[in-house]
Amino acid sequence: MLRLFATIRKELLILLRDRGGLAIMFLMPMTLITIMALIQDAPFRDYQEFKIPLLLVNNDTGNLGVAIEKGLKESKIFEIQKEQDDEEQVKKSIKGGDFEIGIIIPKNVSELLNAKVNQFVAKKLTEVGFDDPSKTNTVSVAADLNIQILFAPETKKSFKASILSSLKQSTSKIETQTIMDIFSKQFKTDDSQVSKSEPIGDFVNFAEVSTIDTPKEALLLNSVQHNVPAWTIFGMFFIVISLAGSIIKERDDGSYTRLRTMPGSYINVMAGKITSYLFICMIQCLLMLMVGMFLLPHLGLPKLVIGNSFSAVFIVALSTGLAATGYGILVGTIFSTHQQSSTFGAVSVVILAALGGIWVPVYVMPDSIRMFSEFSPLYWALSAFHKVFLNQGTVQCILPFALKLLSFFTFAIGASYFYNKAATK
Repeated sequence: MLRLFATIRKELLILLRDRGGLAIMFLMPMTLITIMALIQDAPFRDYQEFKIPLLLVNNDTGNLGVAIEKGLKESKIFEIQKEQDDEEQVKKSIKGGDFEIGIIIPKNVSELLNAKVNQFVAKKLTEVGFDDPSKTNTVSVAADLNIQILFAPETKKSFKASILSSLKQSTSKIETQTIMDIFSKQFKTDDSQVSKSEPIGDFVNFAEVSTIDTPKEALLLNSVQHNVPAWTIFGMFFIVISLAGSIIKERDDGSYTRLRTMPGSYINVMAGKITSYLFICMIQCLLMLMVGMFLLPHLGLPKLVIGNSFSAVFIVALSTGLAATGYGILVGTIFSTHQQSSTFGAVSVVILAALGGIWVPVYVMPDSIRMFSEFSPLYWALSAFHKVFLNQGTVQCILPFALKLLSFFTFAIGASYFYNKAATK
């Protein structure tokens, strides 16, 4: 036990004497959190606040043109500018980046719609035996009813599909209404009594049902709720460079050999090193959370909400710190030089961070990349923090992620122990 405490004291003294290293270890992640939260604040805002610039050229004065324009305004996601430009001018505006979308409604599309519906109704009435020429219209309408939609060249296919679906929904009701009006007209015996049918309502409605039980659960994934835990995890795992460097330095200056010749198990020495760096990781985590709770609100950002279960936050932080220190020991054990360990450690943490959703949320990644996220310990830690911060998760909710992190720690320490044992034979 004395050997364990002596090792902890030795490691902490070495860290405290390196004030520059401590400043980098604590201040740089705090700065990183602040900068990233400020940069990503706008993209993380509610999408309803974002207006898509749309250029509308409505040359139709009938029902169809009015219905499309009304539907676009009621959607509240477009910043509509009406112009009377020709098609070539609209193309230049879209291609030049002035607008994301352009819609051109030609002249007389309402009249063309009525003619096509008349033709359709006449055909259907004839099929069922209502072939009275006075009640049907057999004139063929050959012209196509096309409303032109222009997208910016960089627009994604999924966005195009959603816009086209929204526009189709705006026109489908007026198409149905027109059919009902003409059917009503065909069955009227007295032309003086002909009037428009009753407006068609929605037979099927979609009601949004909230999954939130209490107001405290009404938290959205904003820039603070994402960046604070994400870069906290990143900073904790970046301790691999310092920890691996410490192990390599002990081998280079002969300290490792002297420690091995001292009475007692070398496991106590490693346990002291793990405890010391785990302590540093926990301080890092505490400082990061304090930045999110106290500093970021003064910069105009939302305040970090850490949930109701402090024990769950502690368990996630502890298991993440253990996984980070275990990885650092594994890197320091396998590699023999500072250049190898620092390069591999930094690059590997960046790769694991990218796969773990630290920079880009996992759900927007391609399927071919998303499948690898399940193997990133940073993804497990971030998912656990999100469970606590966003879903008011308890200890039971984060246990699966904590067990994965502890399993990773156990594997790293076990692999380091056996590799070191085989190398000293």
